[in-house]
Amino acid sequence: MVYTESEKKKMDQIREVFKEHIQQSPNCELLWSDKVGYVWLAIGLEPLYADTCQRMENAEELCRECLDDIAADVLFLSGNDHGRHNADPHEKEEIHAHWKPFMEQLPEYAYLCEELLSESESI
Repeated sequence: MVYTESEKKKMDQIREVFKEHIQQSPNCELLWSDKVGYVWLAIGLEPLYADTCQRMENAEELCRECLDDIAADVLFLSGNDHGRHNADPHEKEEIHAHWKPFMEQLPEYAYLCEELLSESESI
């Protein structure tokens, strides 16, 4: 078994909550492997390439990756060519607004939102 039954259940819940975002995102894919478990694949479309592949160790890491991808989307769609580590207060509010529907379903991971945005202040 790749994960404990409890951890797999948590990861499956996160996958379900973020399912639509992952399906619509041009930047990532979440894959399942019976050999290694959940794998996060960073991709590019123009040109088409697979950039990096990361095994998700636990539910927290999977949730963090999904939230980070949403933050990147918010910044990109608002025309800002920088990462969350350079987000201004208005951008942080916008990121929080996009995270809210997910965190309402996964309140136990809400602390990750603060961690991700506070990391931006310390970089």
